[in-house]
Amino acid sequence: MLANTVLSPEFHEDFDLYDKDMLAGANIMPRTGFATDYLNVFNEATMLFGLLGDMPEMIEELEIWQPLTYEEHFLRSNFHDKELAIAVFKSIPDERRLPFVDTAHLLGEMIVDGIKDAKAKIAAGEDIADFASETSFALQSVIMMLDGMMHGHEADNSQDDVDALFD
Repeated sequence: MLANTVLSPEFHEDFDLYDKDMLAGANIMPRTGFATDYLNVFNEATMLFGLLGDMPEMIEELEIWQPLTYEEHFLRSNFHDKELAIAVFKSIPDERRLPFVDTAHLLGEMIVDGIKDAKAKIAAGEDIADFASETSFALQSVIMMLDGMMHGHEADNSQDDVDALFD
C-alpha cells in the first residue's frame, strides 16, 4: 500500500540537475524529470479494457500485457532518449520518485487483477460490459494521478484517492 507522503517544499521547484531545453527536447518533464512516455505502458491496457465490453475476445490481448517498471519500459522501448530518461529518473529525489513508483506499481496490480477477473467473468459467460467500463474508468483515474505527479502536482493522498475509486 502507498504511504501518505508529505512532499518537501522543493517538490514544486524546477528539476534543475539537467539542462531544461535538453529535457524538453527529449520529452522529459523539465520540472520533475519524468518522461510521459512511461504512461503508454498503462494506456495500452486501459484502452483494451475499454474495448473489452463490446469485444470480449480482446482478453487475449490483455493476457499478454505485463506490468513494467519505469526502467524496464525504457530499456524495451524505442524511445529516442531512453538512456537519458533512465538516468534522469534515477536522479529524481526520493520524495518525488517513490510515491510515483508506488502508484505505478499499484496500477500494475490493478490491471493484473482486472485481467484475472475479466477472464473469469468471460469464462463464466457473464456480460462484462459494466465491469470493463468501471475497470477502464478506475485505471484512467490512476493514470491521471501519475500524470499529475509527472507534471509536478503533489501525491500526498494517492492511496486514499485510489481507495476512493472502489468505495
